[in-house]
Amino acid sequence: MKRAKYIFSLIGITFIIFSFSNCGSSNTTKTKYKVEKEPPFVINNTFSQKWVAGTKEGGSGTLVQVTFKSVNQGVSIKDMYFRNNKIEAVQSRNKNQFKGSFLNETKDVIMDSNPINEANNTPPVPFPFKLAANEMVISYMNNGMLEYYKVKNIEEKPMLSYPQGNPNNKY
Repeated sequence: MKRAKYIFSLIGITFIIFSFSNCGSSNTTKTKYKVEKEPPFVINNTFSQKWVAGTKEGGSGTLVQVTFKSVNQGVSIKDMYFRNNKIEAVQSRNKNQFKGSFLNETKDVIMDSNPINEANNTPPVPFPFKLAANEMVISYMNNGMLEYYKVKNIEEKPMLSYPQGNPNNKY
């Protein structure tokens, strides 16, 4: 009887230890993104350009542009990851050119003594890539598979400053 009690206690303690060891592991494990070394396209040039509106309400942001020399059949460009932002790649009229932009937004954080009000804060989403300021990752579909390619040495063009208002005073 003592031996059975000892065995069941040992199994119970082992079960509890393994249960606690897995707590939160799903939050800490990151998805590994495999970055391709030989993409199915050839890039002609890339650049980023900061811009600022002439009014406070207009805001500011960054434009990112990629021009391809060639893109293989069955490849479609999806997103660009640049300076901790995921940007949708929008095809220009020039079929080999993709642009995307993001706004420089300040996040409003609710600080309140009532935790229910603070629950409205959205938690930050971890950025999937470690990139230098002049690097980006392009995501693309290649024959039904989502793949990634890292682009280095992105040219940074001078900032565009838009005027305060309509220079001709016409609306």
